[in-house]
This record gives sequence, C-alpha cells and structure tokens, in this order.
Amino acid sequence: MVSAEIIAKQFVNMGISAGDPVTQMKLQKMVFFAQGLHLALHQEILCNEPFFAWKFGPVIPSIYQLYKKWGSSPIIEKPVSEDIGYSDNSDLLSSTERETIDYTWEITKNLDAITLSNWSHAANSPWAQAYAKGENTVISNSIIKEYFEQNLIKQSAGTES
Repeated sequence: MVSAEIIAKQFVNMGISAGDPVTQMKLQKMVFFAQGLHLALHQEILCNEPFFAWKFGPVIPSIYQLYKKWGSSPIIEKPVSEDIGYSDNSDLLSSTERETIDYTWEITKNLDAITLSNWSHAANSPWAQAYAKGENTVISNSIIKEYFEQNLIKQSAGTES
C-alpha cells in the first residue's frame, strides 16, 4: 500500500510520456479504478487514503489539492509535493502495485474523463451508494472491492466462449 499521491504521479507521468496528458478529473477516476482493480484482483488496498463521494465522482482530496491549479486542463508538468518531490518513486511500488497501475493505464488511457465519470456514476456504483448518503461521504473499500469483483466476474463471463 502506497500513498495516493504516488499512484497519481505514476498516471500523470504516463500521460506526459505518452503525449496524452491526463486531466484532474481523469486522474481521480484512474486512481479510483486502480484501487478497485487492486482490491478485486489482489484482495488488498492499493492506496492508503479514502475516496470521498464528491458531486463529480470519487475524489481523494490530497490528489485534488496537488493538481487543482490545472483545473480542467491537461496536467503537462510532472508533479512536485513535499512528500514525494520530483522523482518518479516507482521504486516504492511492489510488482503487483505496478501491474495494477499499468493495467489500469491500458484500459483507461483512451477513455476521456467524461466517459470515466459516467462509468463511476453508474447506478449502484460505490460512488452512487456513498453519494446517496450525502456529498463528501467516504466510499468504503469493502463496497469498492465487492463492486469491482462483481463487474470483473461479469466481464470475464461475457468474454468466454
């Protein structure tokens, strides 16, 4: 388990390297999906901070604070924070954490922020369940895990012949 900032930084760096920088909104959704995938596939938490149900989807406030200056524009500079500095910090990731981040990048890199937001806002999604209790409610990791497990099973069952 690592900080949400390190995970976010990986996605920002991947976007810059690919010539397709992510926006704050897309970044938040990518970190959320990475958390859900990691919980479902590896039965453990990827990042050490909770997601909150904000109006526009699941958000980790520290990531929001780090990248808010970009607004809705693509993040085109590598992030700097007191905790993680300039370095890429990929050496802090385990092999399964790195695999989850890479897998999440592959399945989300070509989707825009609105598509990812719509996906995270689906009926009965973890965000929808938490937001029904009120804005800024913590989204439970157990609900995230269950939702991603169910959806991975459905997806896997739909691809088998």
